[in-house]
Amino acid sequence: MSTEQVTRRHLLAAMTAASAFRPMNTRAEDPLEQRLNTLSIEQLVGTLFVVPILGTSLSPEEILMLETMQPGGVILVSNNIGTDDEVRSLVAAIHATNPTLPPLVCIDQEGGLVSRLPGDPALDAPMLGTLAPEEIARQSALRGEFLATFDIDVNFAPVADIAWTPDSFMSGRAFGSTPEQVAVAVAAYTEGANTTPVTHCAKHFPGHGRAVTDSHYALPVVDLSAEDWSITDALPFAAAVDAGIPMVMLGHLQLPQWDDLPASLSPEAVRMLRDDLGFDGLVITDDLGMDALAAYDAFTITDLALAAGVDTLLFAKPQVPVEQLAAHLLERISTGDLEPAAIRDLARRMVALREAHRS
Repeated sequence: MSTEQVTRRHLLAAMTAASAFRPMNTRAEDPLEQRLNTLSIEQLVGTLFVVPILGTSLSPEEILMLETMQPGGVILVSNNIGTDDEVRSLVAAIHATNPTLPPLVCIDQEGGLVSRLPGDPALDAPMLGTLAPEEIARQSALRGEFLATFDIDVNFAPVADIAWTPDSFMSGRAFGSTPEQVAVAVAAYTEGANTTPVTHCAKHFPGHGRAVTDSHYALPVVDLSAEDWSITDALPFAAAVDAGIPMVMLGHLQLPQWDDLPASLSPEAVRMLRDDLGFDGLVITDDLGMDALAAYDAFTITDLALAAGVDTLLFAKPQVPVEQLAAHLLERISTGDLEPAAIRDLARRMVALREAHRS
């Protein structure tokens, strides 16, 4: 039996074990509650994940995975980008795997160093950071409309990190090197982006710019108190929240004065984002397959992220097939280790966002 067959059987078995926990179809005046009431626990678990695919078109195995797991989203990376027509066909095929509540197609299109699609009409962040806020907003809207021509749902931008030094990991991707400059640019970028059909996401909370270490390969450590953070690195994220950013991405960096866990797995990081900055939108992680989290296995990462209060788990390069991670959560539910109500609460914001993009 192939690895794909074993993985599929594992997921289907866990789905069967969890079937007793399907929510009741009770009436509710709130349309979101009505939608949540139609979803099984398997579908609610699936919506917690943003998952990868391999190429410029869906394989039969990937179609089956998307139809079975019904993830909240799919992340497109360089390997998924072909011609413009191929990208549009791929996005349409992804959406078609769940016509009732399509997965969100997500991309990293910052401009400049991090660009997936060629032909982007907007400048990169370092150049935008030198312009007036009105021009930043105009160019952000151009990028959002460009992505909308491909029916992309989510863009993981703007970068709200501050490139404090030339050797910062975010040098070349940030709007500038001071909190004030970056905050103004992030607010303007968000205002422009919010005029487009594409949902945007500020990253990488609580701020990656002090780190030199690349979190793709190791875990950066930033020795910064919460008090100092609140008057420096917090400012661009606060500006994004005030400007109405609908999504914030947690970065893989450790702030030992806050928590022993990386921010992407930290209840304290989520609390500060929610309580201190007043953010009520969707919280997503950076790619949970990055080597910054190599000290943890994928199942522990999944458990810790959800325990921290993260809404959505992004896996661009998972250590194990994402179906196994979904099956792991369903198994925890079936044994009583994880409450279905907790999954429903975590899935709420992503379901709302998927519903908004469907309408």
